Amino acid sequence: MDTERLNRLFIREDEEKQDYQDIPSSWTREGWTVRRIIFALCFIIPAVVTIVVAFVVPIYATKYSPKDDDVPKLEDSTTIPMGSNDPPPVNFATKPRLVKKSTTTASVYGLGNPKHVYGFGKAVQRPSSPTSSSSTAALTSADVSDITVPIATSAPPSQFAWKQHPVRPEGFSQPDLQKPIETNKWWGNIPIPGAETGNLFAFPYTLWYINTTPYGMNIMHTDASQRVYDTAHSPPQYYYSPVGIISWNMGATEFNANMKMSLDTPTQFSVNVNLSPSSGSGTLKLPLVNGMAYVTGIYSGLTPYLTTFGKAIISYQKYTASTSTKYKIGFNDGTTWLIYAFPASGITFSLSQSGNSLIGDREFSGYIQIAKIPIGNTAAEAVYDRHAGTYTTGITLFGSTSSWTGTYGFKFITAGRASSSLLHFALPHHASSFDSPTQNTATALYLQSTTMGLMQAYTATKWTMTETLPLDITFLPGGSQVSFSTKAITAIRKAVQSEVQQDISTLSNLNSQYFAGKALAKYAEICLVANDILKDSTLTTTCLSKLKSAFSRFSSNQQPAPLCYDFVWRGLISTAGLSDPGADFGNTYYNDHHYHYGYFVHTAAIIGHLDSAWLTQSNVDYVNSLVRDVANPSSSDPYYPVFRSFDWFVGHSWSKGLFSSADGKDEESGSEDYNFAYGMKLWGIVTKNSAMHARANLMLAVMKR
Repeated sequence: MDTERLNRLFIREDEEKQDYQDIPSSWTREGWTVRRIIFALCFIIPAVVTIVVAFVVPIYATKYSPKDDDVPKLEDSTTIPMGSNDPPPVNFATKPRLVKKSTTTASVYGLGNPKHVYGFGKAVQRPSSPTSSSSTAALTSADVSDITVPIATSAPPSQFAWKQHPVRPEGFSQPDLQKPIETNKWWGNIPIPGAETGNLFAFPYTLWYINTTPYGMNIMHTDASQRVYDTAHSPPQYYYSPVGIISWNMGATEFNANMKMSLDTPTQFSVNVNLSPSSGSGTLKLPLVNGMAYVTGIYSGLTPYLTTFGKAIISYQKYTASTSTKYKIGFNDGTTWLIYAFPASGITFSLSQSGNSLIGDREFSGYIQIAKIPIGNTAAEAVYDRHAGTYTTGITLFGSTSSWTGTYGFKFITAGRASSSLLHFALPHHASSFDSPTQNTATALYLQSTTMGLMQAYTATKWTMTETLPLDITFLPGGSQVSFSTKAITAIRKAVQSEVQQDISTLSNLNSQYFAGKALAKYAEICLVANDILKDSTLTTTCLSKLKSAFSRFSSNQQPAPLCYDFVWRGLISTAGLSDPGADFGNTYYNDHHYHYGYFVHTAAIIGHLDSAWLTQSNVDYVNSLVRDVANPSSSDPYYPVFRSFDWFVGHSWSKGLFSSADGKDEESGSEDYNFAYGMKLWGIVTKNSAMHARANLMLAVMKR
């Protein structure tokens, strides 16, 4: 809407007449120098700034915004120098930041409380649960038994040319390369060429492969006391969680600088890392899974070599059982770690201390587990002991919806000893939504994560969580419950009549999926208001006709920078970045797809809502392809990875794609994450796709928590 006109229209009467003081003395003849200075400050400088913003900034609007005009190094987001008060860099591929006006200026514009100024009446309150069968029926419900059914399994529409991505995944063999490879997951550094030694944030442990001394897989865990907070602001605006601290390195005496690393079985929750010597046989396989309680290394014909860097072992205790050996190691930093060795049947094996290392007495086949005892937690050791020997190799997602309730969870795939049950760490939002059977398996073991809070260990092999679904959220805030005063309707009509005249075809004819999508979605909302609030068929027809025409440029893939299908990683990417990785915020390298494509899905849902005849097979296939690229729910779809962006374990999406990042993936725009799920929900409603509708409802509920 034209907010400036609304502001002027609804300015309060008590603001129209103001008492002004006499002209200050600086404006007298004697104050001519002051006048010139004030004139320069008030008019000349803003004019220069306006010119820069209007003509210079748009030239670089879809590029990275490097600090001090230096081109950022994409291979490592921590390489840009920072001042003492600068927040840590996270992702260069960010959108222009919206700076909200200070609330202290509200009286100047006459906005005040919308209930009084705009005459909208009482604020709409979301019901927490259905109050009656009739109220439930009025809402959009999608009851499904399985949210993971595929959207489609067919090839992408023919308008998308197939092209090879400039970057090829490292480490995977042909069986895995025949399938889609995840691009935005927590383990996403390791398959990127040149980034194989980047951090992998499994929560609660951080790991990274290293092919220099000490060779193998580094393991780190940091406590809250190790964080460094911003001291320039109160409250702090950021904190650093340390990286690069080698609590343990899990390796083998056979490893050296020429050792080999390979990967297999990539999923949205896990990946296997395989390490082997440069010559000879023997392997070390590490199944890395979100939330694993133990870092497990499966040895085959190698001599284990476990070491710490920057610390000193000050205590070493060994405990022998019938089928395993436990080692309790104390460091000079006050932390204590447990190491469990489980040899294959018939093998005797021992780890001996040598300085700050533990070295196997022979080649070993079996598995070793490493875990940290939280400082001051006297119950933790017994918990680890009871569950040692069992480890997680993967997680399967399940989910369903029924009325206001969404149920989802994880089934853990386990290996190791059958006699002990699984131990796995949950994040706070998991614990707060667990059902009773899952909650009853809680232990007294806690470990800090780097950014997601204090994690608690549970012993269930299946976690079940429930959420209240946002059934009442549809196309308009408050659904049919919202009402507008006559004065408000008049103002809205005037704004719509003006803004419908925009040339949306030209405004959206951009080489940026992001900005084009935003333009289309904004105009779509104008059409929605014309139809659903104003009930004006003439305005709606005019608006919708222009919107459909502008949208068709993209559905036919005729925009300045068309999309193509990348058959390497498997997904829809912008051709703009095939020669320039930073183009359009890194879309070609899978940055921000849920942001970019969410606007198109939202727009399409509004068009389908206003004109169901528009929902032809070709239009539906085009929009479904965008949804599949971002949130394909099933491994049965061979053309897109499962949930490229959304992370069901951490409860939100990751925006960074194939760019190395020492500080991990990031999510710099939560509102646009919501917008994608919201657009997908609306698209599920208009296309009568119950599974998509339900899946989006559950994603929105998880993100809200």
